[in-house]
Amino acid sequence: MTIICFFGPDGSGKTSLARTLATNLQGKGYKTKLSWMRGSHTIASVIARFLRKFAIFKGEDNPYYQITIPKKFLPIWKLIEFISVIPIILLRFVIPNLLGFIVIAERYVPDFIVWVTLTTNDLNYCKSFSSRFLNALALKSKARIYITAEYRELIKRRNGIDYLSLQRQLIIYEKLAKILNAFKLDTTKKSVEESSEILLNFVTTRS
Repeated sequence: MTIICFFGPDGSGKTSLARTLATNLQGKGYKTKLSWMRGSHTIASVIARFLRKFAIFKGEDNPYYQITIPKKFLPIWKLIEFISVIPIILLRFVIPNLLGFIVIAERYVPDFIVWVTLTTNDLNYCKSFSSRFLNALALKSKARIYITAEYRELIKRRNGIDYLSLQRQLIIYEKLAKILNAFKLDTTKKSVEESSEILLNFVTTRS
């Protein structure tokens, strides 16, 4: 699939780099579509917003909705997350690709896996069937690019970020980057221009 998969923590520079790449490819005459997804785009997120009204689901595992899924509900919750993300993947990425677009995924499957791992507080989620299925889908993309930065730099770029959540995110992202054999671009000490040049050189070699 001609999908270029970006993933990484908030504040790493994914948006700027994805847009730069899209502009560059459009300038060369390619049909491109910039798409992104995260857990908050799914039906599961609607359910999560409803559940947080109940004391049994209140917690800090998911820092965006302040919910914690009780252990007895974890299997069904993981299934809900998996089922609800499939239509998003089809509509925003697979179908546009089949229509002839190069899809630049500013956020893609790996970011969703991080989202579910945080929400369920299960670091073994990466080994689950649904995660392995989604990773297999990500592996079919043209390129997988992990955009990251040092912990202190991410904190500086993202005021008000949940420190514990960020630490957990980085652990999971590093694990996924290895599973997906992703190209890693650390933007800590690089300007947008420098990072863009490195990115464009990498994508060029993949074409």
